[in-house]
Amino acid sequence: MYSYCLEIGCEEIPARFIKPLCEDLKLRFSNVFQEHRLVFDSIYTYATYRRLVVVVTNLESRQTDESLYIKGPPRNIGLNDDGSFSQAALGFAKKFNVLEHDLLIRAFQDKEHVSFLKETVGLDTTVVLATIVPQIIQSLPLPIAMRWGSHTESFIRPIHWLLSLYGKTVVDFSVFGIHAGNVSYGHRMLSDATHSLGRSVSIISADTLLDQLQEHYVMVDESKRYAMIVELLHKHEQEIYDKALLDEVIYLTEYPVLLKGTFESRYLELPEFVLIECMKTHQRYFPVFHKGKGLLPSFLFVADNVTHDNEATIIKGNQRVLTARLEDALFFYKKDTDPSVLFESFSERLKGVVFQKQCGSMYDKQDRLATILLFFKSQALIDLDDHFLKRLAYLSKADLVTQMVVEFPSLQGKMGSHYASLTDDNTFYAQAILEQYLPTGPDSDLPQSNLGALLALADRFDTVVYSFFNGAKPTGSQDPLGLRRAINGIYRILKDRQWSCDIHAVCDYCYSLIGSEKHRRALNDFIFGRFHGMLEGDGFSHDVADSIVHLAFTNISLAIEKGQALCAYKDSDFDQFKMVSETAVRVHRLAVKADSTVVKDDLFEHDIEKTLFDSVSLLLKSSNGRGLVDLVAISKQFTVYFDEVLVMVDDVQVRDNRLRFLAFCDRLFLQFADFEKIVIAQ
Repeated sequence: MYSYCLEIGCEEIPARFIKPLCEDLKLRFSNVFQEHRLVFDSIYTYATYRRLVVVVTNLESRQTDESLYIKGPPRNIGLNDDGSFSQAALGFAKKFNVLEHDLLIRAFQDKEHVSFLKETVGLDTTVVLATIVPQIIQSLPLPIAMRWGSHTESFIRPIHWLLSLYGKTVVDFSVFGIHAGNVSYGHRMLSDATHSLGRSVSIISADTLLDQLQEHYVMVDESKRYAMIVELLHKHEQEIYDKALLDEVIYLTEYPVLLKGTFESRYLELPEFVLIECMKTHQRYFPVFHKGKGLLPSFLFVADNVTHDNEATIIKGNQRVLTARLEDALFFYKKDTDPSVLFESFSERLKGVVFQKQCGSMYDKQDRLATILLFFKSQALIDLDDHFLKRLAYLSKADLVTQMVVEFPSLQGKMGSHYASLTDDNTFYAQAILEQYLPTGPDSDLPQSNLGALLALADRFDTVVYSFFNGAKPTGSQDPLGLRRAINGIYRILKDRQWSCDIHAVCDYCYSLIGSEKHRRALNDFIFGRFHGMLEGDGFSHDVADSIVHLAFTNISLAIEKGQALCAYKDSDFDQFKMVSETAVRVHRLAVKADSTVVKDDLFEHDIEKTLFDSVSLLLKSSNGRGLVDLVAISKQFTVYFDEVLVMVDDVQVRDNRLRFLAFCDRLFLQFADFEKIVIAQ
């Protein structure tokens, strides 16, 4: 057995696409190799911005042989009364080109069929690889696709070379008009700057690929590049660094060198987060911090083609680029903070900024945010003077028309918070203005203040409702307005704050501001689906999430608490749980036939009706019931009830009252879960 390696050499791949490509490559190699009975130890993927590499270790030299029974017609059809094979069985044999004496009777899942044993001898691994590897390459899902030359096939970037070796043997195939061979290329600049691809390197075997390329200034293993950059950062006394930035820059280089540049200290007048934004987001630089002194007027950056002769030139070039960006930022910052310009004056300019088609301007959105915040106050989510809430909404989007945010859109919220903090009148609102955009992702920070959390909720509800009103709902993988992220954010904030918030009531209120409920049903379904997915993400099985998602529309944290209680009780006392569930389902299926929940107790004919009615009434009024323990007691009473009371009696008045009584009791079970959705299996 030998190792197999594939190298796809291409033009520069954007860093953000490389890791997903490697994951897909590994998954597809693993699945396809198993499908084709190729036995191996491990699969490793490596990548730089101009090459994707797969290494399969200890790959057997042949496919495993396969013995497979092929199923034919059932025994009663395949055999005649005298035990001979019928025409149906003989037709089956002819179809697969086997003789009658090869046929036999074999059980398939407890049912006997005519069958035969098909034995397949494994092919040489190189023969199989030559067929399946091109298929794997061409089947890769691509975030973006390019065609080049006269080829109809597409790849993420034009391919320049393919290397394919099993041990020392070239696995010959052709794809995109390129023949696979044993030739790779070193670093484009450091190995041989006279050749556009770098120095050609004849690879001895699959096991020597990484070491041979290392000799030609290509560090193929990104984990080694990562470790090398971290070590260099530590040498510059940078113990804390942006790991997301590091994850990106390792794919921007094949042979990393860390260089240090400087900028004029006058730019430190800019807020620290602006300087960091200019360095990290726009230039992929690492800001330099000093313990006790904060941000220094210097930066570190990873370069890929550094030599003794060009090092100084590279540093000067990067310093010049950053200086130009910082000069622009300082100019815009001074314009925004001119003493003659009040921060709140920017809000008036929002009248000229369109929010969405048919949804008015951003100024109109601010007005709506104010009314939504007041609605939240009416729901007892916050206790603040109306003036403060209106003022917060009025300032919340003001920074969108500042010159800084126009130039650096990613600073929205941060600039607004900073500008608000510069005046005593607005300092109170600074944190909330910053936090309104949180969370930005599934694992990102949440608002830390109640006011920030409320503004974040109001902003998301307004955006989601107006987007659906406009028909701009997400489709497939397309979600240009980030509505999935918005609903996920609502879920996470409400869960974190443990607030009781009626989602339907908030959406009703937002729609009332429009004066139309266009696409309301689609919005309800969308929120339901997102909440259901978030509950599954919190560890609940599909059926349990299904049973409690309706509770999440009023109190997410309570829904989670009840879901956890359900699972715990189901595991600890399955019989009792089953009794409660079956009782709840029986009650619910009768309750749906009722026309109301208004019960006339003077129509009761049995003592158990009165007893059960009193018990359920007490629990519905109580806010400190013991949950499932109470439902167990009620379910035991229902066992007596269904033994003694016939619900569907001939007397219409009595029958309707009993159905209404069950609908009344159904509310108690639904306050805990929709038990009909829970799968009961021992």
